[in-house]
Amino acid sequence: MKQEWQHGTMTDTAERPYHHGNLKPALIEAAVDRARAGGPEAVSLRDVAHDVGVSPSAAYRHVRDRNHLMTLVSQVARQELARTMIDGVDAIVPTGDPAVDAIARFEACGRGYIEFATRSSALFRTAFLSTGYPPDTADHPDAALVLGTGIDGLIAAGLLDPVRRMDAALIAWTAVHGLSCLMMDEMVTLGLGIMPAEATRAVLDSVLRAVVDPDVTLPTA
Repeated sequence: MKQEWQHGTMTDTAERPYHHGNLKPALIEAAVDRARAGGPEAVSLRDVAHDVGVSPSAAYRHVRDRNHLMTLVSQVARQELARTMIDGVDAIVPTGDPAVDAIARFEACGRGYIEFATRSSALFRTAFLSTGYPPDTADHPDAALVLGTGIDGLIAAGLLDPVRRMDAALIAWTAVHGLSCLMMDEMVTLGLGIMPAEATRAVLDSVLRAVVDPDVTLPTA
């Protein structure tokens, strides 16, 4: 707390949660907190300004409008997604078999993607907003590059024809993203009702293996 004079008396006020010159990062952090709790619809520029203790007019000096703010929040969400994927890959213990290790790292990318989507669903829904503004900087880390590294590992291990690289990356991204959305909404059933965690993991494994081997079929139970 700090004290300020008001009408000739000393009053207590809360310390503003940012340092001089760091208002923009504080606004982004507050907006991310709101998106994490309630998704993109929970974020308004006025509320975020209030959260960090400034007026909306002060916030407008650092972000152009709500869409610009949501562009920055979306980027933070994508970067968190990428870090979850990287954490999954880093947790893989090498076996010494290049093919086994390449598949394990690639599948870890997909599991990390779905882990983030199901654990942080409100923020995941914020990650791919179309706001009309490009990000101020490139994503770092970048989820697409993490996935691309997994695809390149399959190629290096002789498991994937290099001519299929772009197709494989597109199939993997759309399959895992779509499966994430279905799992978030508890709609992955295959006619079996709500599936237990073991069954959804089997579906994910089959989806990812299908990128390497198009003849892989999805489990039916």
